[in-house]
Amino acid sequence: MTTPPPKPSTTTLRVLHTSDWHLGKRLHQQQRYEEFAEFLDWLVDCINTQAVDVLIVAGDVFDTMTPSNKAQELYYRFLGMVAKSSCRHIIITAGNHDSPTFLDAPKSILTFLNIHVIGMASSQVDDELLILNNDDIPEAIILAVPYLRDKDVRDSGIFDDIKNKEYDTISGIANHYKKLATHAKEQQARILTEHHKKVPIIATGHLFIAGSHTSSHDDGMRELYVGTLGQVSASIFDEAIDYVALGHIHAPQKVAGCEHIRYCGSPIAMGFGEVGKSKQVLIIDFTDEQPPKIHTLPIPVFQRLARITGDWDDIINELTQLYDEPNSIWVEVIYTGSALRPTLTQDIRELLKDTNILALSIQNQALYKKTLAVQPTALNIKSLSEMDIFTQLLNKKGIDESKQTQLKTAYQILLSAVHDSDQHAE
Repeated sequence: MTTPPPKPSTTTLRVLHTSDWHLGKRLHQQQRYEEFAEFLDWLVDCINTQAVDVLIVAGDVFDTMTPSNKAQELYYRFLGMVAKSSCRHIIITAGNHDSPTFLDAPKSILTFLNIHVIGMASSQVDDELLILNNDDIPEAIILAVPYLRDKDVRDSGIFDDIKNKEYDTISGIANHYKKLATHAKEQQARILTEHHKKVPIIATGHLFIAGSHTSSHDDGMRELYVGTLGQVSASIFDEAIDYVALGHIHAPQKVAGCEHIRYCGSPIAMGFGEVGKSKQVLIIDFTDEQPPKIHTLPIPVFQRLARITGDWDDIINELTQLYDEPNSIWVEVIYTGSALRPTLTQDIRELLKDTNILALSIQNQALYKKTLAVQPTALNIKSLSEMDIFTQLLNKKGIDESKQTQLKTAYQILLSAVHDSDQHAE
């Protein structure tokens, strides 16, 4: 991990890449607005202290297509503060959690503040290909691509089987980027001729690149695909693209071993499974020399989370060690002892009275296993995903294992269509 140095005099452009804010997301019904506000204030400070020229937010600004008034207030307050900073351009693209129409609604006003919002995907190249200027001199070409839904890229809505649909969707995504890259290279050549300057080409994307890994099972990503369905090869990005700013996956990582194709990850832990995992934004310095220099900037922890697992004695010991911590701690307690302890929740609540520790999740695995053994279908629906419930149904109906995969894939396609529908924003 490398912390960015002061902006070198040779740097012609400094870009900050962030994504997957999920403003408004709760953790086990606990609101997190204070945490989001602290992150956004920290990000404004970084933009100022690091002399950032361009900010890129690669999707999932909000957690739902109908964000709360408080989530919207945080968003617009942040944009107002950055607009007054030295940052010359802000690029915001929609993710799969965002409503394209909601993000696009104020874009004509925000454009006057050099805030470029791309909510809805477009077949018109000029809608997603942005040329950023500094005093009328081009300094970068941006392929500002939002989350691409099936309807945005497929030629037809009728298919004989799932594989044909998958192939057509992935081909559509690849062609979308190819068309934009072709025009970007033409613009790059024109700028070189007219201004004797080679400007970088930067692409955004909100998608699952094959070979990438998620952060944890509870990191907030929707499990919409089975196997490789919906995963796109990194080869869709033209070699002329100098940097690809990705969103969607919450674990920071390089893609396919490529230094210049990156997920920056979510800025805060979206679930207890991410406890102890570092969070970051990326800073990219472009100079007249290639390739660009990429630095990571660690994000502080604004709300401490802890996961405590073990028998009753282990839980007591670990909780008491947290009593003297000066700041609040949210914990998930997973009891794995052999005794049933039916009063586990009440016992833990009693332990935590008058402390700075708040137990957001308490799981009694011993009681769960006993209930499951006596009545296998007695599952807590709140702990199950949509696919878990569908799998339970298939098992109950006695569907053969060989047929389940195809049925699950079909079901995932339906789930994807439901989540992608912008009707939720109406």
